[in-house]
Amino acid sequence: MRMTARATPVTVLALTMLAMTAVPAVAQSGAGTRVLVMPFTADVDAQAPGGTGAARWLGEAASVLLSDELAALGLGALAREDRVAVFDRLQLPMSSELSRATMIRVGEIIGATEVAYGEIRLGTTVHVRVRTIRLDLGQHLDEITDEAPLQDIFALFGRIADRMVRAAGRLAPARVRRPAPMPLDAFENYVKGLVAATPGAQQRFLEAAMAQVPHDGRVLIALWRVYSDQGQHDKALAAVSAVLPDSPVLRRARFSLALSLIELRRFDGAFKELTSLHAQERSAALSNALGVVQLRRGVIPPSSGAAVGYFERAVNEEPGAVDYLFNLGYARAMAGDPPGAVLWLREAVRHDATDGDAHLVMSAVLATTGRTAEAQRELDLARLLRTSLETIPAAPPALPAGLERIRADLEPTVPRLASAIATPAQRDQRETALFHLDRGRQLVAESKDREASAELRRAIYLAPYEDEPHVLLGRLLQRAGRLTEAIDEFKIAIWCRETAGARLALAAALLESGERDAARREAERALVLAPNSQEARDLLRKIGGDPVLTS
Repeated sequence: MRMTARATPVTVLALTMLAMTAVPAVAQSGAGTRVLVMPFTADVDAQAPGGTGAARWLGEAASVLLSDELAALGLGALAREDRVAVFDRLQLPMSSELSRATMIRVGEIIGATEVAYGEIRLGTTVHVRVRTIRLDLGQHLDEITDEAPLQDIFALFGRIADRMVRAAGRLAPARVRRPAPMPLDAFENYVKGLVAATPGAQQRFLEAAMAQVPHDGRVLIALWRVYSDQGQHDKALAAVSAVLPDSPVLRRARFSLALSLIELRRFDGAFKELTSLHAQERSAALSNALGVVQLRRGVIPPSSGAAVGYFERAVNEEPGAVDYLFNLGYARAMAGDPPGAVLWLREAVRHDATDGDAHLVMSAVLATTGRTAEAQRELDLARLLRTSLETIPAAPPALPAGLERIRADLEPTVPRLASAIATPAQRDQRETALFHLDRGRQLVAESKDREASAELRRAIYLAPYEDEPHVLLGRLLQRAGRLTEAIDEFKIAIWCRETAGARLALAAALLESGERDAARREAERALVLAPNSQEARDLLRKIGGDPVLTS
């Protein structure tokens, strides 16, 4: 079973086609806000508590505290785990040193209304400076500064959050319940556990924090993640079981508990917990997890409580989520419904053409219906991409087991693509795809990468097996430094239709990523396809190969 702990596998720059949430300049409530709080730059005097080493955790602590305080005001501050998910998916460092343009770009991708960043300095007191960029207006709001003794750091960030709300011209809603502040040394261990570089160090710091605050839900859920990532599911279950019934994070803790029960194959307990949570408040993640429970039990149709029904509910509750589309297609395949399986697996690859597992399962399903040529094509593409199988057979395989996916977060991290994609009535209209492709070409030529990505992603959704939009999107991804994703797009383009241009694009991306031998092979193949290509000869000279392969 594949657990998707944070971000879903969606092509990153495709997300930029989503419009930012518009925020009028007039005063308004916190509804619809989404604040991205970056790690702060930290400066610590050598004589301060903890010495200069405190800078390694203090910048992240500032971000966590400010996010918590904004959330306590009822504003949509992005939780730390969601911020980590976005940065992981974008292959960006969790650093305070990102440029202003990069911070704005990330904020746009996740649909943020504001991006907050700043500095924290620890000497005899804690001094904080916060800057906020209002994305809809494209301007900085008034800078906020404040200071307090270190032991008053929680109250300090509470004041700063209040002032940020007023500076943004918002009417703060009533405060929501939030966890009580931890003792300062427990909070330090908690944040050190969040930012530690190795699982062992994370576990050590978080267990130290748990010893000091044994029922704090934030510490226990963070520890649950560390234990789960290491396969220590008994310990993970024990950690979230200690969250108290009156904790503000109880719902998340109960969901985490259910996921541990699934991993421990205690399906009855997991099913009961998930059903109770869904009855309280609907969530696609809960419906999906219920489907996984049924799938792992071996309960397939035709009853209403079978896996397929729960995955259908998840798809309806969160349209366009690739994990849920895949699970629905996968469950239908396991249920012996090839047409339904192919339908939903194709829908999954419309949203993410680089999903290797979806192509792999589609190959297995098509093979059972006698569509051998199509099955082999899908298998060839799966082999080019990354899949959950260590070794992919040469011929279409039997349906692999254990590919179902679980999301470990109750809510989606980033906005979904569904609202920006063409309506179902347009999906089979080739002229619509060509329109978006033509617009994409024009915008690429004008270096309007964000708008071009949106148009190309629409073209790919409508016609996922056309090569040109994949090549163009790959070039945009490469230009943005997303080399792994660019290489995937070029591979898909070649699979759709082999051209010298696609081979050259792949060669250039491989060379940039340091894969010189693979780049040489692609450039040589391009020269075979286009013997007079000066571009291929120039690239081979750059790589160090022989550019005179043919007369």
